[in-house]
Amino acid sequence: MRENTPPHRPDFEDDDDDIGEEIDLDGDPPLDDDELEMEEVTLAELEARLGLNGFDDEMDNEGAEDDAEDRERIAAIRDDAVVTFRKHTAPVFGCNLHPRFDWAVTGSEDDRAYVWDTKNGDVLFEIAEHKDTITEAHFSHDGSYLATGDLSGELFVYKVCEQPDERPILSKVWEYSMSDMAWLFWHRGANVLLAGSDSGEVYVWRIPSGECKILPGQSSRCAAGELSHDGKKLFTVYMNGVVKLWDLKSCQVLMEVGEEHPLGLGEITHAVVACDTDSPLYLCAEGNGKLLFCTNNGPVNVVKSEHGIECIEFAPATSDLKLVACGSLDGQISIWDYAKYSLRSVCESPAPNDGILRLKWISDFTLLAATVQGNINAYDARSGALKFTLTGHHYHVYEFVYKPQENVLLTVSEDNTAKIFNMPPLDE
Repeated sequence: MRENTPPHRPDFEDDDDDIGEEIDLDGDPPLDDDELEMEEVTLAELEARLGLNGFDDEMDNEGAEDDAEDRERIAAIRDDAVVTFRKHTAPVFGCNLHPRFDWAVTGSEDDRAYVWDTKNGDVLFEIAEHKDTITEAHFSHDGSYLATGDLSGELFVYKVCEQPDERPILSKVWEYSMSDMAWLFWHRGANVLLAGSDSGEVYVWRIPSGECKILPGQSSRCAAGELSHDGKKLFTVYMNGVVKLWDLKSCQVLMEVGEEHPLGLGEITHAVVACDTDSPLYLCAEGNGKLLFCTNNGPVNVVKSEHGIECIEFAPATSDLKLVACGSLDGQISIWDYAKYSLRSVCESPAPNDGILRLKWISDFTLLAATVQGNINAYDARSGALKFTLTGHHYHVYEFVYKPQENVLLTVSEDNTAKIFNMPPLDE
């Protein structure tokens, strides 16, 4: 983890010409030594005269009261988790569940990643080679590899032992140092790893050989990337507002929305992308609320939300409805019918100002939202009604992963913990 360097204290140089210079105040003569005698007082007497008695105690009491209130608030939170992992010593940002084994992986600001047992929280493997905050930790689509990445761009890939009872369960097979990393994920159908950088390049590696393709950058951070529904294309957005659709085989740009395009986003501070799971439709959303819809041939429409957008997610391909959900930091979730480019429903947070950080569909009509107050809310997307809330974290939930085969949910948080929840029945 990088260390902040405190500011240097300024140096003061003596000026020999000023040493010993007499300063005349109102022409008064210098004081005699007798007049320089001072009354001796104790520190307690001085504090009493200045009205400071009890000041430190009051400050300590106020701090203690605040701490007590925080402890009471945290203690009052119902913990629905069946397992809480407490090994990390700093906020946890990355997580994933193994597709076949009862394993979770989590990565943290403490520069550590752990693989641990989801049944009891026991540590199975520790990754301690990173020197910066680990924001990405992912098992490959078939569970044969684990990739971890930190903010400085150090990437490691480990081969997963086919016999989970053997030790060690992981062995490093590849590593790479790129420029500062923006995002990282596996291809959903092949052992191919993709990563975006602060300088704008996108790297595509075949694992474990390390064969690499580089999609040229924009001299601007690649804020987000997402695979198309067929897995052959990559949709990306850059902080200068440029949006591109890439062919992964040829590394050619198939579609681009430039800075000067009438439907373009312009300069942005935050952006996310999503791809329809059943058709060549792509969505880019930026922090001020603009939604840009594109196809393989270019942009087709822009919709303006009343709320800034933090995250977006298309409904599953199996759903009869063409829905996309948009979450905002003011706590509202807007669900749009993208076949008509119209707002269908709004999901209101049960807690005031509980901003949305992550969204995921776990069925055709059930949408999960992770919030800044540590809640996991489930909504019926057809009506916007709240179905249930899972609690246990007391600060931001940064990421979560659902494993439908076992109906379990993994969450990670600013509170330094990761949790496993058993999901309630969806009753759809």
